[in-house]
Amino acid sequence: MGKKPQQHSWPEAIRLCWLNRNDVEMAKRLDFRPDALIRARPGPKQKWKLPVNERVRELYRERFGHVLGEKPLPAPAPVEVEFDREAMRRFEEELYWEDYWARNEDDTRPKKRKGRQAKPVKAPGAGAAPCQHQGIGNHSDPFLGELALDVAAGGLSPSES
Repeated sequence: MGKKPQQHSWPEAIRLCWLNRNDVEMAKRLDFRPDALIRARPGPKQKWKLPVNERVRELYRERFGHVLGEKPLPAPAPVEVEFDREAMRRFEEELYWEDYWARNEDDTRPKKRKGRQAKPVKAPGAGAAPCQHQGIGNHSDPFLGELALDVAAGGLSPSES
């Protein structure tokens, strides 16, 4: 048959687990018995495990929100903020302009300069021949050969040939 679990007493748990009065009271409120605390002690290879007294404090803090024997930190006094209307207006204006320039930085329209008027737009048929608008001239015709080169150099006109 199996071994009967050993019944430990609180004084023995206090000595083995390094507990103080507050730790014992917290362990009792968490419904721990001395046997459970003694079994929860970390072994030499269990470096990751908290000591029993620290574990009891952590569990008590999680459940009840405070630890017995520790004085709670005083609540910080509320800070009164003084509003400077002019400084707030300047700050809002700065934010507005930053946002404005960020939204309009990719604007591809040409910028107008002071003192200059916009140039009038020419009609598509006015001025040069339609083939010159497309970047095609008489000199680029491969079938004209040397005649195209003479015309491009200003020699013969295409009507003379």
